[in-house]
Amino acid sequence: MGEMVEEPDFDVLLSSSGDRGIVLVQAVRSLTGLSAWRSKQLLQATPTTVVDGTWFEAATEAVRRLNAVGARADLLCRWCERVISSEDCPVDADLCSSPFLSPDGCPASRPRA
Repeated sequence: MGEMVEEPDFDVLLSSSGDRGIVLVQAVRSLTGLSAWRSKQLLQATPTTVVDGTWFEAATEAVRRLNAVGARADLLCRWCERVISSEDCPVDADLCSSPFLSPDGCPASRPRA
């Protein structure tokens, strides 16, 4: 059996909430499970972390959903602490500098299909 390698967790950072009001509140609610009031508070605290410590695919989907409703969201790799823009493909041209896994093991360094 091959060795299992743990992959890093990712945070979703919201740097701008845009001007889509209730649509963005609804998007944050669907991603976080927070109430509308707490979601609005979170949005008013930008820049802030919206999703904390999730796997790569969930984080990229959250970034896609937030950006689709007019926000500005990015990924943060918890291992190498890179802020990764969702427009990059591969997500980041630089390889992960994590001390815990090989650079090609980080999903943020892999080309998207």
